[in-house]
Amino acid sequence: RGRDMIFLLYFDWNGSKRELAEWNSRIKESSEIEGVNYMGLYGSLNEKWNHVSMFETDSFDSFLSMVRRVGRPRQMTHYITEILMPQKLKNANEKKD
Repeated sequence: RGRDMIFLLYFDWNGSKRELAEWNSRIKESSEIEGVNYMGLYGSLNEKWNHVSMFETDSFDSFLSMVRRVGRPRQMTHYITEILMPQKLKNANEKKD
């Protein structure tokens, strides 16, 4: 199977840059163990969130296993996970079944 889902982990961080870097290292290591493609940590221009981490995987279970290995640090005051799933559209020129 290919990587079918993209996970966006939006979160607020109330800690130092060093602590954020430590969390980032732990989540990266956990993603490698669980076979999740960690796409990186980004600053969010969204008014609501400080940061967003992006992941690509083939199952929700893999994502859950990865985050459970690390746990939620106390510096991550709020978070939300958005799951993006590919849309398999037929070519407009194909005949309907």
